[in-house]
Amino acid sequence: MNDFAAGLDPYQDLPEDPEEAFLKLEAHFFAECERKLEAVSQNDRIDIIYVNYIAKVLAAIKALELEGEFKSEVPSIEDVDFNTYLNFNKDVMHYCTMLRIRRSQREQGYSVQFDDTARVKIHHHLNQVLDIFQKLEIDDRKRDKLISRLNELQGEVDHRRTRFDRFAALTMEVAGVIGDAAERSKIVDLLDAVGRVFWGSQTEKQKQLPAPNQKKLEPPKPKIEEPKPRPTDLDDDIPF
Repeated sequence: MNDFAAGLDPYQDLPEDPEEAFLKLEAHFFAECERKLEAVSQNDRIDIIYVNYIAKVLAAIKALELEGEFKSEVPSIEDVDFNTYLNFNKDVMHYCTMLRIRRSQREQGYSVQFDDTARVKIHHHLNQVLDIFQKLEIDDRKRDKLISRLNELQGEVDHRRTRFDRFAALTMEVAGVIGDAAERSKIVDLLDAVGRVFWGSQTEKQKQLPAPNQKKLEPPKPKIEEPKPRPTDLDDDIPF
């Protein structure tokens, strides 16, 4: 039974970031491959299972335009054996590890870590925003979208680090949906309060960073010229 028969579509709701999308797809393809290998019978062709995994991974890399760091090609079915699968899987594991490290470093730069006090403040403001959302006279679909963005941010706040793009996504959704000036003003004030907590936590983080080690420039030393020899009385007697 494949995942589509089970009602699972790995291609739905893929992350917009190509690297994140690849990590999600590769994990799905590998799990699928492992399930098929565990269920293999004596008459099944294992080489087909191997090559299907390899083909899907390489197709994802090409579709997501990540070929620059991972270059390979689908091997012929007659050339595929267990060692082919192991070697390819080793390369994929190496590539995925690099992507995860890179993504973690990127999130460090585009996220902030809140203390308990900051989290309480943000949840307080967001709960007030939720109350306004629920009372808005707008289409249910738009309301659901607003609440969905709000829930994503609230869930993110409870993580170890909170990404700025979750807050930006909610702000953009509000700007595109809320039409009433009075309601918009109330929500904007609350979101501004949330933004100030973000800014305060980020500023506090900058204060905790060690000061850069700057080399002190020494002032130029004065150039001391050697004294010229003074003429002697003997020199005065020489006519040439």
